[in-house]
Amino acid sequence: MIINERYLETEPTYRFELLAPKERILFYDIETTGLSMAKASMYLIGAVFFEDGRWKLRQFFAESLYDETKLLEGFFGLVNERKRLGRVFLVSYNGDGFDLPFLKGCLRQYGLPYDFTGTFSLDLLKKVRPYRKLTGLSDCRLKTVEKLCGIEREDRYSGGELIYVYEEYLRLSGLDPESCENTELNRKLKDELLRTLLLHNAEDILDMPLIMDVLAYESLFDGGFTVTESAVSGGVWDIHAKLDTALPKGIYRETAEYVLSISEEDPLELNLAVTLYEGELKNFYTDYKNYYYLPAEDYAIHKSVGEYVDKKARRQATARNCYQRVKGTFVPQPEAIFPPMFYREYKVLPGYGKLPGDTALNGGMMDAEVTRRYLNAVLKDLKSEAAAEKKRS
Repeated sequence: MIINERYLETEPTYRFELLAPKERILFYDIETTGLSMAKASMYLIGAVFFEDGRWKLRQFFAESLYDETKLLEGFFGLVNERKRLGRVFLVSYNGDGFDLPFLKGCLRQYGLPYDFTGTFSLDLLKKVRPYRKLTGLSDCRLKTVEKLCGIEREDRYSGGELIYVYEEYLRLSGLDPESCENTELNRKLKDELLRTLLLHNAEDILDMPLIMDVLAYESLFDGGFTVTESAVSGGVWDIHAKLDTALPKGIYRETAEYVLSISEEDPLELNLAVTLYEGELKNFYTDYKNYYYLPAEDYAIHKSVGEYVDKKARRQATARNCYQRVKGTFVPQPEAIFPPMFYREYKVLPGYGKLPGDTALNGGMMDAEVTRRYLNAVLKDLKSEAAAEKKRS
């Protein structure tokens, strides 16, 4: 087994204290000769961890297919060192889907006394995927996310392509020292293949601390902002907020109801312009079986009152005509921040809430806490809408 070590040259900008003490965070990635643990072997495990005030890379490389247990012993020895400090955060990219199951399978196969107790898995792919559409990512591959964060790679190979590189490395390693093929040229080629294999894995792991800034999207959509201004004027509700954390890339989203703009550079601002609706909308009652619909008046009344209306002028209400018509100024809302919900027609989105009457009395200013709840609801809705668009595309 070969152990390769070096320090990170670029200091990550992510505030790791938001996650855990740096000493309890370990980034990792494995390289294998295939996707199935039953048919493939693991030839490389790489890890990045914080030690002596710096981020350090350590790679465990199998010089032969018989080194797999040595790789596991080296990696879990490192994990157990971190465990002495407390719960370890294992950070990966698609680790939950591939690396962790593969490692667990290897431990079972060899009967090694290691496990993942005392650890927590943070799979960055799961953190990126919900925001793919909003951030304009063409896909969720690690290399694509690296470009989003302004990272350029030297490595140009995929994991699948490197399987053949490793097979050639093993072939050259197995040459008899006395073989006529064991030339200086082949020895140099073997070293170059090793460098290629280590480089791909190293860039995968070394770049993970640098793309941790993608967690800022989750922070934002979980309420990581402070409302700085909220005012209604000229048929528009303008909301301004300051972000808690910078985003790798800004967001711009425009719908018929909203225009959302989020910056990626100082000042870290969020601006949301909400188009208000002035006119008449319908408040639909869910318990329509207890109502009569009056066709001449075009609204529904409760049966306790409707029993006094001429039978010819009333009929049993249905879900589609059991409503009251209300005039006013309305704000589109994905959930009932301003209850009740109003609609143009039955189940026709968006829903609306009636703008509080005291807004005008307050010079158009909206309560900050109400604004925060509203903004959270809009962000949640835009995220869901973008995810639905991705599924349709």
